[in-house]
Amino acid sequence: MTRYFPPEDQRWHPIDVRGITMQACRLWEGNYNVESGLYRMPQGMTIPSHHHAHWCQVFVVRGTMEVQADAEEPHVVAAGGYYFVEPGDTHRETAVEDTVLLVICDEERPELRR
Repeated sequence: MTRYFPPEDQRWHPIDVRGITMQACRLWEGNYNVESGLYRMPQGMTIPSHHHAHWCQVFVVRGTMEVQADAEEPHVVAAGGYYFVEPGDTHRETAVEDTVLLVICDEERPELRR
């Protein structure tokens, strides 16, 4: 069954991401081992170096991000661009300006299965 979620039904709440508190609006958690959500990062916020056990795709909806992967030069990703993180790749993310991200990740979380 198709589900529809108008903007007024979106719920933003604080969430801890690698020790950093940011605002999140979860879009999907459940079947298919996929999690998606919108995340707000104010200018200057940095998520310290980390890695994901599974793949993760990040689309910059608004703003600009700097992404620094291990052994690489920093990459600037502006609104409309995206980056894909392979499982195990270590990276750091910094909001160059106030930024909104759409994050879609593979998640192995049996408690969310229906």
